[in-house]
Amino acid sequence: MKYQPSNGTEGMEFIEDHCMNCLHCNPDPEGEKQCEILMRSMVYSAEQPEYPSEWTYDEKDKPTCTSWQKWDWGNDGDPDEPDNPKAPPPPPDPNQLAMFPLYPDELDFSELKMEDWEMRQYRTKIVSGPYVPFLKLIIKKTP
Repeated sequence: MKYQPSNGTEGMEFIEDHCMNCLHCNPDPEGEKQCEILMRSMVYSAEQPEYPSEWTYDEKDKPTCTSWQKWDWGNDGDPDEPDNPKAPPPPPDPNQLAMFPLYPDELDFSELKMEDWEMRQYRTKIVSGPYVPFLKLIIKKTP
């Protein structure tokens, strides 16, 4: 269900809590990076298909933006600046095959029965890098 603020005060509070602290929207109205989602919320009504589906309700029935990523523009600087050490990593190429999860939310062990798996540790060294004491692998037990 799409979220649309019921009045201007509620909308300003939502924008202040989400949009002005988001990676996708510079709080400076003259800044280069402005959020398309915020713009569409101002132009369209919730009944129109162009209204942002990202503005919705979370599991606690609180309004949220599913594209929101916390960013402190005052302390973290411009995320698009190439020399910014706090800049987020670029998103993975959708054509890239992934052998391992890239993000923590991609891990789903809820259906695993732990008695079918075992953990093995190996001493290892990353080539031309620092020593890593152990590499831990979770592998399926062989019958």
